[in-house]
Amino acid sequence: MKKLLLISILILSFTNLIAQEAKEKQIITAVKLEADKIILNNKIAYNYTRNGNDFLISNLDGKELIKGSITSHGDGKFSSVITFVTFGKDFSNAKIIGRKEIIFALCENNIIKDNFEIDEVKLASFFEKYNELK
Repeated sequence: MKKLLLISILILSFTNLIAQEAKEKQIITAVKLEADKIILNNKIAYNYTRNGNDFLISNLDGKELIKGSITSHGDGKFSSVITFVTFGKDFSNAKIIGRKEIIFALCENNIIKDNFEIDEVKLASFFEKYNELK
């Protein structure tokens, strides 16, 4: 009985170790948001501009990447439509409203690569999982 218990514990430990290794390591581990820029892993990654309830994230050459439009519904409730310009896709999620939420979500899902480009395959998967637009 003790041998069976020991073998079971070893198998569970080994399975857990394999599962942890299979989880992809997060690429972007440091995010800093400033008034006019987004800093990732301690490097300036994107430009940021805001005009009223609209925002724009562009690369350092000024190419538009992500546009967002936030709508207030009163009582502290907001919604947004976020457009991934280079992919021609719109996104909306009740929990992902503005610049902060979208950047953190993209980083957590490794959609932003270490060279700050957007991984189109992972973005498509992210859309399938989180996009509430039909």
